[in-house]
Amino acid sequence: MEEKVSLKSIIRYIVFVLLFFGCSAVTLFVIDSKIAGWICWTVLLAGLTVFRFSPLWEKLLGGKTTSGFNKFWIYLLVVIALHFNGVFSRPDLSVSYKGTMVREFIREVRNLPFMKGDGMLSSGAALSAKGSSWKAPKGYTYEKIDCGVPVELLKKQGSKSEKLIFQIHGGAYVIGMIDSYRSQAVKFSKLVQDAAVLNIDYRIAPEYEYPAALEDALMAWDWILENGWKPENVIVVGDSAGGNLTLALCLKLRDDGRDLPGKIICMSPWADLAGQGKSHKENLYKDPMFGISPHDWKTPAKIEEPKPVVSDGKKQKSMTALYAGDADLYDPYLSPAYGEYNGFPQMLIHVGTFEVLLSDSETIYEKAKKSGVEVQLSEYNGMFHVFQLAGDFLPESKKAWKEIAEFCNK
Repeated sequence: MEEKVSLKSIIRYIVFVLLFFGCSAVTLFVIDSKIAGWICWTVLLAGLTVFRFSPLWEKLLGGKTTSGFNKFWIYLLVVIALHFNGVFSRPDLSVSYKGTMVREFIREVRNLPFMKGDGMLSSGAALSAKGSSWKAPKGYTYEKIDCGVPVELLKKQGSKSEKLIFQIHGGAYVIGMIDSYRSQAVKFSKLVQDAAVLNIDYRIAPEYEYPAALEDALMAWDWILENGWKPENVIVVGDSAGGNLTLALCLKLRDDGRDLPGKIICMSPWADLAGQGKSHKENLYKDPMFGISPHDWKTPAKIEEPKPVVSDGKKQKSMTALYAGDADLYDPYLSPAYGEYNGFPQMLIHVGTFEVLLSDSETIYEKAKKSGVEVQLSEYNGMFHVFQLAGDFLPESKKAWKEIAEFCNK
């Protein structure tokens, strides 16, 4: 009995509670757990505490040779119960536990003081400006080329594939090439019959406004054809602003009567810079990257396009205006949501249902389908902007990559 209430025992128990119950409480808060999750957490804590400091603890788990072992299993069962409480108390059981955790972790990080406003984009821009020491993995060659615009060509040694993946990175037109896209190029090559992959490091805002990025994409396309790749064997892939540029490139090529790629893939394309789609308002409190925190009740439930203001003699612009400048936001080459899609190649569009950009993808899909284009739209429930960057870590992103591989190889 004395051992049970000793100071040492109490300290050990407090450490256990702070560590495991504390982590569980943070998890429940982050995932915005159902009330049942908090009730279960409270019952577990109260029940374990009463049991641990009651005579039953020693009576049921007593014995000089077995008590330590038995008590270990009691604690382990509590830890397992805390884990599954988090798993089953998430708001939407159709979204994976990992997917929910990553999405809500992004939301919490995005709401840190230094990440609010343009903090996330500024951090990304600073990262891309540092340059890279990335090296291709064994069995691949990696070449930097200047074809009027910097491009990077990844090839599998010994590959006889005639396919080329033309990857156009995202980043709201203000973030340049970063290493995650170089690593993603390797993933694409492995998934698509050892195809070569060309990354483009197009000019970005605020130094270069529209149509600089589109002009660069056209130069890269010219280089592709001049170096022997047949347009029907090229798959253009873009995410976010890269998805915008993928669509704009194909609109421009079609309108100029030029050859189009064989297929295009758009991941969470930022296609409506005017922001008129319904999801720009309806998903305002859902989107963890570009929306408003649901806990920030003081923020009005709408987003108005920020107007440039004068500060120290310089104009401060919104994210859209940084690239668009004074251009018409309804120009299809700037906002492809306002274009027409007759004559387009096969299309695959991925988007998460929590994105403010959801309607951008839906608009493109409806227009393409109406024009007779072979187009597939896959909406991933509860997912966030460009969730595919999670690779095989999330069940949803793993499924998305499987779908991409099937689309590219059929």
